[in-house]
Amino acid sequence: NGLIPFEEEILTTVQILNEYIMTSLRTAAGLSLNRISQLAGREEAAMLRKKAEKFIEAGRMMQTDDRLILTKEGKLFADGMAADLFF
Repeated sequence: NGLIPFEEEILTTVQILNEYIMTSLRTAAGLSLNRISQLAGREEAAMLRKKAEKFIEAGRMMQTDDRLILTKEGKLFADGMAADLFF
Protein backbone atom coordinates (compact mmCIF):
# COMPACT_ATOMS: atom_id res chain seq x y z
CA ASN A 1 0.00 0.00 0.00
CA GLY A 2 2.95 2.35 -0.59
CA LEU A 3 4.16 2.53 3.02
CA ILE A 4 7.75 1.84 3.97
CA PRO A 5 7.89 -0.79 6.69
CA PHE A 6 9.73 0.15 9.85
CA GLU A 7 10.29 -1.13 13.32
CA GLU A 8 10.44 0.93 16.49
CA GLU A 9 12.45 -0.12 19.51
CA ILE A 10 11.94 1.52 22.87
CA LEU A 11 15.06 1.28 25.02
CA THR A 12 15.42 1.50 28.78
CA THR A 13 17.92 3.94 30.28
CA VAL A 14 20.38 1.10 30.88
CA GLN A 15 20.06 -0.05 27.27
CA ILE A 16 20.64 3.52 26.05
CA LEU A 17 23.75 3.80 28.22
CA ASN A 18 25.13 0.47 27.04
CA GLU A 19 24.46 1.31 23.38
CA TYR A 20 26.26 4.62 23.89
CA ILE A 21 29.24 2.87 25.48
CA MET A 22 29.47 0.28 22.68
CA THR A 23 29.15 2.74 19.81
CA SER A 24 31.15 5.65 21.21
CA LEU A 25 34.20 3.54 22.04
CA ARG A 26 34.39 2.62 18.36
CA THR A 27 34.86 6.26 17.36
CA ALA A 28 37.97 8.45 17.38
CA ALA A 29 36.20 10.85 19.77
CA GLY A 30 35.60 8.09 22.32
CA LEU A 31 33.18 8.06 25.22
CA SER A 32 32.20 11.26 27.01
CA LEU A 33 31.91 10.95 30.78
CA ASN A 34 29.91 14.19 30.73
CA ARG A 35 27.38 12.49 28.45
CA ILE A 36 27.16 9.52 30.84
CA SER A 37 26.63 12.01 33.66
CA GLN A 38 23.81 13.68 31.72
CA LEU A 39 22.13 10.35 30.95
CA ALA A 40 22.57 8.60 34.30
CA GLY A 41 24.11 10.91 36.87
CA ARG A 42 27.52 11.85 38.24
CA GLU A 43 27.82 8.80 40.48
CA GLU A 44 27.34 6.45 37.52
CA ALA A 45 29.88 8.39 35.45
CA ALA A 46 32.37 8.11 38.32
CA MET A 47 31.66 4.38 38.59
CA LEU A 48 32.26 3.96 34.85
CA ARG A 49 35.55 5.88 35.13
CA LYS A 50 36.59 3.61 37.99
CA LYS A 51 35.81 0.51 35.89
CA ALA A 52 37.90 1.97 33.04
CA GLU A 53 40.95 2.40 35.28
CA LYS A 54 42.22 -1.12 34.58
CA PHE A 55 42.14 -0.46 30.84
CA ILE A 56 43.94 2.86 31.25
CA GLU A 57 46.63 1.22 33.38
CA ALA A 58 46.99 -1.58 30.81
CA GLY A 59 47.51 0.97 28.01
CA ARG A 60 44.35 -0.01 26.17
CA MET A 61 42.51 3.22 26.92
CA MET A 62 43.43 6.80 27.68
CA GLN A 63 41.57 9.71 29.17
CA THR A 64 41.66 13.20 27.71
CA ASP A 65 39.48 15.77 29.45
CA ASP A 66 36.14 14.03 29.98
CA ARG A 67 36.70 11.42 27.26
CA LEU A 68 37.76 7.80 27.40
CA ILE A 69 39.43 6.84 24.13
CA LEU A 70 40.74 3.46 23.05
CA THR A 71 44.39 3.20 22.16
CA LYS A 72 45.53 1.34 19.05
CA GLU A 73 45.93 -1.82 21.13
CA GLY A 74 42.62 -1.22 22.88
CA LYS A 75 40.77 -1.22 19.57
CA LEU A 76 41.60 -4.91 19.25
CA PHE A 77 39.63 -5.56 22.44
CA ALA A 78 36.87 -2.97 21.99
CA ASP A 79 33.85 -5.24 22.32
CA GLY A 80 35.10 -7.01 25.44
CA MET A 81 36.13 -3.74 27.04
CA ALA A 82 32.74 -2.20 26.28
CA ALA A 83 31.01 -5.22 27.82
CA ASP A 84 33.10 -4.79 30.98
CA LEU A 85 31.95 -1.16 31.17
CA PHE A 86 28.26 -1.91 30.70
CA PHE A 87 25.77 -0.97 33.39
